[in-house]
Amino acid sequence: MRLAFSLLIAAFTTSCVAMAGSPIPAGARQVISSAHTAAAKHDLPALRALMTDEFTWTFGGDSNADQAIAAWRSDPSAIAALHRITGKSCGRISEQFIQCPQNAGTSYRAGFTETLAGWRMAYFVAGD
Repeated sequence: MRLAFSLLIAAFTTSCVAMAGSPIPAGARQVISSAHTAAAKHDLPALRALMTDEFTWTFGGDSNADQAIAAWRSDPSAIAALHRITGKSCGRISEQFIQCPQNAGTSYRAGFTETLAGWRMAYFVAGD
């Protein structure tokens, strides 16, 4: 039993290390770069085009990209934070998500996922 558990932990650790070291796909790099540029210009229509429709931007139950854009329109500090974090080191946090910055903890972080329409930003949140 102990050996099986040790082997399971070793396999999980190896899997996580391999995932963390995985290169960011070119499509994801392009969307992250585009989000960084759009945030620098406060170009909300360009940002909206990079987002999934079901977009998490607050932990208060709002999960709609258009609501996020409306909120950011009245709070430019959020766009400044998005610009800042998309300029940091991004990396895989799961099979599904690349996050900027990769090790954000509860600080601002943006997550990108591959969709049928290509890579898109799926969340931009702070807190837990």
